[in-house]
Amino acid sequence: MAFNQQEVERLLVDTGRRCCLCGILHKVQVHHIVAHAEGGTDDIDNAIPLCPNCHDEAHGQYAPGRTTRSYTPAELKLHRERTIGLVHKEADWTPVSPAFQEDKELVLFYAQCLDRPAFRTHFHQEMSFSAFDRAMEDTLLALNTGYWRTRDGAVIGRAKGKSCVVHSEWRDKLDHIAMLITSVREKFQEAVGFNGMLYHLRYGGTHRMMRKMEEEVEGRFRNDSAIGEWMDDKRNEAIILINSILKEIGEQSLRTMDEW
Repeated sequence: MAFNQQEVERLLVDTGRRCCLCGILHKVQVHHIVAHAEGGTDDIDNAIPLCPNCHDEAHGQYAPGRTTRSYTPAELKLHRERTIGLVHKEADWTPVSPAFQEDKELVLFYAQCLDRPAFRTHFHQEMSFSAFDRAMEDTLLALNTGYWRTRDGAVIGRAKGKSCVVHSEWRDKLDHIAMLITSVREKFQEAVGFNGMLYHLRYGGTHRMMRKMEEEVEGRFRNDSAIGEWMDDKRNEAIILINSILKEIGEQSLRTMDEW
């Protein structure tokens, strides 16, 4: 048994061939919201387009040690309806539409979250590795969920995640910005052994130990020109991308790293 092919094609059109969870375009599979083994049917109401990564995550069930919630059928259906709504809004998207104004406000929110020292300071001038990592984490959180936090964790801004941006070109650019920040964070943590620092801090370490470990790696990596230039280029590329959207909506661009 399988979904009706014509109904699948209609669903793919309605969702714009986007993953209904992360919004990635084209690379989708049609997932059973409730699996056959759990009583699910091949009715199209039980179908949702997902990318391979989100498809695997949606199949994940509770297991001892799992720290994230599994997707419920109701949640998946709401994500499907949200995606269909975005596609329909985009069809009517014009510079004078309500959807444009909503997108503009979200872009200005994300730009504000990127307008911070962590995206203007050259890597070799960073004062604290832990603060740098936290800044990357907080910026990703703002892009993905709409939560903007201060350094101590307090929420100072609340909007919506980038998947709610209607205009697909802007949404794709925001996805790329998030990818750039993720790659910076992963490269940084790998380079300085930051995961190891967190491990020691969590299991019996102290903030004094954390600082000592930072000092030990600073000499090896702070003046590593290859890593520094790579970090600077990726963060600068993120600013250039957000500036390209700001230009389209007639707002002032953020300063790039080279302009400071």
